[in-house]
Amino acid sequence: MTIAMILAACLFGAAVSLLALAIWNLVRKRSRRSAEYLTSIRRAEMRQAALQSSPSFRYALPLIMTLAATIERLGLEPLRQYVHEPYVRAGYPGGLDDDELVAAGTLISLVLMAMIGFMAVAFFGPAMVWIALVGLPLGFFGMVVQLKTRAEEREVEILRAMPYVIDLLVLMLRSGTSMRIAMARVIDDYQRHPFGVELGQVLAEIDVGSSREEAFKKMADRLKIPDITSLVDAIVQSEELGWPLADTLERQADRIHSERVLRAQATAGAAGVLVMLPAALVLASAVLLLFSPFIVRYMVTGSLM
Repeated sequence: MTIAMILAACLFGAAVSLLALAIWNLVRKRSRRSAEYLTSIRRAEMRQAALQSSPSFRYALPLIMTLAATIERLGLEPLRQYVHEPYVRAGYPGGLDDDELVAAGTLISLVLMAMIGFMAVAFFGPAMVWIALVGLPLGFFGMVVQLKTRAEEREVEILRAMPYVIDLLVLMLRSGTSMRIAMARVIDDYQRHPFGVELGQVLAEIDVGSSREEAFKKMADRLKIPDITSLVDAIVQSEELGWPLADTLERQADRIHSERVLRAQATAGAAGVLVMLPAALVLASAVLLLFSPFIVRYMVTGSLM
């Protein structure tokens, strides 16, 4: 009887554990699907904006979508990984998915190959048409360079706005406003700004069931900006330890302001060193102009008088 009761208890415990595991997996998959759904919505918004602002993109998009279907069947996972990270950091310009992005790179490569092949034939003859193959890697490389440049510009915009956003959050949290309402206000004020867009995705992920820590960590993973990562770590630590979030954000704002002042001083010091070279050249040219008559006279007559 005792053995039967122990066996029944073990079976019941195993059943409860399996049920909890199934529920956890279901919630995890739902959260992942929600995040993918939000990303697809953001890409759709970026695509609509690109279609409205760029006529060339409207003409190229059907061809890109046709090539994307072929690329999806081929696989080409290394190319997807090569272009994915800079594309995410750039803020999904054009609203393309990974296959469409690879297709856009392929289209750029084909155009470059045609241009290089035409110039090679025109200048060196048909025997040198193989030079056109150089355009294949150049197309993808140029697209990734452009995405990285866009990501760097976006990073500068986020870093410039970051102290003001944190100060605004601190002011609203000090007044008794909840973090969600404070974030919604910041998002309204920074609708077209990259920081506002990223915070908007964080708030949307929280609304569909993600925890605040998870949503902020995803933003840090997307942007890969050290200051943003430090800010997210401070927010997560504050949530875990129960510290007042306003105090944490205020400390982060003070740190960012101090680092900005130090960077400005370092830049000013470096500028002073760089100015010395043109100043020395100007001084040398002035001395040369001042003494050039005496130098010419000495070279002609052998005397300074």
